[in-house]
Amino acid sequence: MSYKNVKFEDNYETTGIKTQLLEEFYIPMLQETTQYFRIAGFFSSSSLAIAAKGIEGLIKNNGKMRLLISPKISEQDFRIIKESQESNLESLSLFSGFDVSTFSELDNLQALAWMLANKRLEIKIVIDKNSGDSIFHQKVGIGCDAEGNMLSFSGSINETAQAWLSNIEEFKTFKSWEEGQTTYLLSDLKKFNAYWNDERQDIAKVYDIPQSIKNKIISVAPRDVTDLGIMKKYKTGKKERTNSISLFSHQKEAVDAWVANDNKLLMEMATGTGKTRTAIGCFLTQLNKIKNYLVIVATPQNTLSKQWRKDIEEELDIHFDISEVIDGSVAKWDQKFETILLDLNSDLYENAIIYSTHDTISNPKFIRVIKNNKFNTKILFICDEVHGIGSEHQQEALLDLYEYRVGLSATPERMYDEKGTNVIRKYFGDKSYEFTIKDALGTINPLTGKPFLNPYYYYPVFVDLNTAERNDYVEITKKIIYLMSLDDVDESDINLQRILRANILKNAKMKIDEVENLILKIDGKEKIKDTIIFATEEQAEKVLSMLGSHGITRCKITEHESTTKKLGSSGLSEREEYINQFRKGNVQVLLGLKCLDEGIDIKNARIAILLASSTNPREYVQRIGRVIRPDKNKKFSEIYDLIVMPSDGKKIDISILEKEARRALQIANNAINCDEVVDLFRSKGVNIEDYDK
Repeated sequence: MSYKNVKFEDNYETTGIKTQLLEEFYIPMLQETTQYFRIAGFFSSSSLAIAAKGIEGLIKNNGKMRLLISPKISEQDFRIIKESQESNLESLSLFSGFDVSTFSELDNLQALAWMLANKRLEIKIVIDKNSGDSIFHQKVGIGCDAEGNMLSFSGSINETAQAWLSNIEEFKTFKSWEEGQTTYLLSDLKKFNAYWNDERQDIAKVYDIPQSIKNKIISVAPRDVTDLGIMKKYKTGKKERTNSISLFSHQKEAVDAWVANDNKLLMEMATGTGKTRTAIGCFLTQLNKIKNYLVIVATPQNTLSKQWRKDIEEELDIHFDISEVIDGSVAKWDQKFETILLDLNSDLYENAIIYSTHDTISNPKFIRVIKNNKFNTKILFICDEVHGIGSEHQQEALLDLYEYRVGLSATPERMYDEKGTNVIRKYFGDKSYEFTIKDALGTINPLTGKPFLNPYYYYPVFVDLNTAERNDYVEITKKIIYLMSLDDVDESDINLQRILRANILKNAKMKIDEVENLILKIDGKEKIKDTIIFATEEQAEKVLSMLGSHGITRCKITEHESTTKKLGSSGLSEREEYINQFRKGNVQVLLGLKCLDEGIDIKNARIAILLASSTNPREYVQRIGRVIRPDKNKKFSEIYDLIVMPSDGKKIDISILEKEARRALQIANNAINCDEVVDLFRSKGVNIEDYDK
């Protein structure tokens, strides 16, 4: 449903072919329309019938229509209106002979009646305030499609059968997607809204049509849309917007906590426990209370935004009046976003949802559009993987204008950035709701009879540092100790050294040999299909080559794959295509470099190999979350963790071991084989319980 699929001329003029305007413009326009506003300068009973020409398009699109019409009334009727405190339009001669049996096109009238009965159509009458002789003679039409594109037309054309079919008429069109035409289009929209809201009482007065007339029209409406004659050619594809969804007990608790905390909350929910459903549950609590409601979903990457959209529209079956992706992948995204807000504030739509990224919502252009929103649009801000928005630059996105706020992350803490963590927590109301991996593993999903997350085995794989790595680790540690002794040291300098030191553990060269042994072991026991290896860039090419040498199909997923570049005719980006092939089983192993840490839903993933093992809880919790989502085809998951275990027992080695052992303990605590892991560490001379701090 897009106006861009239709070639609309800039100007239309009757050329002698009676159906030109109707067949070339009017019906094609309505068939792509979700909202239609019409000012018709002349009223006749035929105008209502012909207005239904192409109404099948509106019905098919779940669209709405507003008609503002102007009857020519007698002086007697004019006096009644002018003198009455509350006009009794039903007594006017204008409507005295109104009879639906006089309508010649019953199918179209039934469509119109069905729209009126189902609140898809509103009709108002505008009457010249100064004379019963003159009529309101402006003729403007405004439409909007499902993508938010707008189209207006203005000229001589009335909303009558004769005008569309027989008269010599002319009108111009303006299109929002074409350069330089938005100003004229918005002028038409502003004009319509001014009259519709009865804001031009200096020259005209607006009335609802009498209920008796509505009832006469509605009387011919069929009970069900499928009984309409015009609908025999169509199947209604668009679903009605759902006003409620079912929530599990922990999701309802989170929504209740959000409401109790003044519609602001940080939700620390394990991956796979329904954070999307929970966030939409928050939205639905306010749906019927707020007019002009905008939902902004912000994620770390475009791929994740698309997944949110799919989950909301296909899985949850929630449909907004406007649903758009607004980020750097969309041309002139700021203009498009501005148009969406204008549409909401013009009452063209009641609600909208946009899917964006952390980078985009912190962009000055995005912030400018939000701050220029001087109307009554209420905004629910849903920030997924909320820890990412805590950086100094992206904190600019945390606007006070977002009255409703939901922050989502399994692990919202920012490592080495206490200040950023505190900013996040304060912005989302200084309170949080927790539903951890442990909670999810211990809570039964009533729909499946199984835990919300898949049980897993945890297998530590021990490696050592070589001499050069060990020496580098010692030198960096000494530097950190020195920097910490200084009074005026910049904390960022210390954090940089910590990162460099952590990278030594991540990239330990002996890990490559061990992961090859591990792959062969897994492949010997059970096919390595459905495996994700989390690696660093330094490790990636070596691992890819190694997998290839064993005939294992693999793909590398990095932050650098284009989210817009297409592969063949699939219509998918490179990243999306790789993930799709993995889901189908055509790719056995995904090699993930950072970007798979967050939010990508790959339920079939069963085995995780933590080659780039991290001491950052956020990273390893997220990585575990990729493979412990429940799926009908897996009974349990397996996590292999390459742990640096120094061999000579020096003090510096104990420090390394402490960092690695803490991670191992946290992962092992929820594993099926927890006791075995503890015994394994003890056999290495390590009491793992000593690191539970």
